[in-house]
Amino acid sequence: MIRTARNVVRLTSICWTLARYDALQPLSELQLVPGLRLLLRLVPRRRTGGRLGERIANALEELGPAFIKFGQSLSTRSDLIGETVAEDLGRLRDRLPPFPPEKARATIEAELGKPVAALFAAFEDTPIAAASIAQVHFATTTEGEQVAVKVLRPDVEAAFTRDIDLFLWIAEIVERVHPAWRRLKPVETVKIFAATVRDEMDLRFEAAAASELAENFADDPDFRVPTIDWRRTGRRVL
Repeated sequence: MIRTARNVVRLTSICWTLARYDALQPLSELQLVPGLRLLLRLVPRRRTGGRLGERIANALEELGPAFIKFGQSLSTRSDLIGETVAEDLGRLRDRLPPFPPEKARATIEAELGKPVAALFAAFEDTPIAAASIAQVHFATTTEGEQVAVKVLRPDVEAAFTRDIDLFLWIAEIVERVHPAWRRLKPVETVKIFAATVRDEMDLRFEAAAASELAENFADDPDFRVPTIDWRRTGRRVL
């Protein structure tokens, strides 16, 4: 009951957010959860400027990292959502608002156990890219190496855990209420998505994959993978 109450509250909040951006149209055409259409009729809508894809992107951005990842996935499926909406959702891949540089510095120090000044001779506070899970800063190590530093967003793990539970709850209801949809394996799909994202939030996996890729292409003059600085790499910093 506690889980159901928590997710109903969260689902209601999502509907309100979508309504504020006038982005309820796709959701209102579905009946995944009993009573969802009734709930949507009760949510006040407001007209805002911009295309539907832009409004959806803005709403997903406010809803948090799990929804941003969902939008990123949709942006690759123009066959399902159309070219224009896919293009608008494409900005969710690397053009999100950055988090404050002091939080990036705090994450680096907490993860690596040293002050930023002891690790880098220079660290650019303005990130060169910001996405749903992490952002990237240019820096120069104390040895003079020019590097790109990838840092996880603050509290991103907790936000994903909360929303993955919501996705799983909805998927379980869908399988129970719409037996014909079980062939699409919504619960299994959410679990695979959750496992993939958990791996993505441990930057050591990305570092290991990059190192392996570099070794595999070591003799190829046309393919280069940047070297991983393992002394400055941890679960939340690459």
